[in-house]
Amino acid sequence: MKRTSEATPEPTTTRALEWCTAPPELTLPARTIHVWRADLGLEARYLRRLERNLSADERTRASRFRFARDRDRFVGARGLLREILALYLNAEPGRLSFGYGAHGKPFLGREEHRTLRFNVSHSLDAMLLAIAYMREVGVDVEGVHNDGAAMEEIYETVLSEPEKQTLARFDGEDKRKTFLQYWTLKEAYIKGDGRGVALPLQRIDVSSPQGRVAVLKEATGEWQTCPRWELRTLAAVPGYVAALAAEGQDWRLALWRWPGESSKNPEGSQAP
Repeated sequence: MKRTSEATPEPTTTRALEWCTAPPELTLPARTIHVWRADLGLEARYLRRLERNLSADERTRASRFRFARDRDRFVGARGLLREILALYLNAEPGRLSFGYGAHGKPFLGREEHRTLRFNVSHSLDAMLLAIAYMREVGVDVEGVHNDGAAMEEIYETVLSEPEKQTLARFDGEDKRKTFLQYWTLKEAYIKGDGRGVALPLQRIDVSSPQGRVAVLKEATGEWQTCPRWELRTLAAVPGYVAALAAEGQDWRLALWRWPGESSKNPEGSQAP
């Protein structure tokens, strides 16, 4: 990726954010990104209501899951995706349509809806949805597993050489936490970029500087920072690690809880 001729903006500095209850009248300014957090451990009655809004294709995909728990999580994630997007589009959740890019990234199918960009990720019972206006976004959430040995086995296929060198300075829980932060940041980036696994994770570096991503140039063997993207580790979700990638450095961030989860702070929280 080549650098642009324009000067790279200074990275946005943010204060710590919490997951909050969204206000009754929700708006999405052009320079704001919303990330929603939802629990996929849904009651059966609510799950059935969400399923009614799914397309025939989505129902077919749901039927292919071997275990009911996995099927329910898929139905919940697709149903909540529709419910939340419908809030911004003033549309019926069941009437939304989706298309998919060359590497599988979803987008809203109707032309008049495509100014709204989104990306969704779910792991176990946690779901995150990032939404922006005319700005590509990627989000990733991963459950924290206790099997450190299993993580050691995938270091070679996930980490860049600079990340491996940094990780070697840590032990135990600090090493595991740092690895998961790298992993989610990289996954959020490749999802936001839209090329997904077509971008090998070993050739992507998120270890330095903070908030930036660098890509290895095969021709020269040099790491080149991509000024187009900013990356952030999101506020802790108990039992999970999460990250966001978004185009540009001129945006604000708001974190919302989907109704049904308790919130200590009823007010929305945004970072300058």
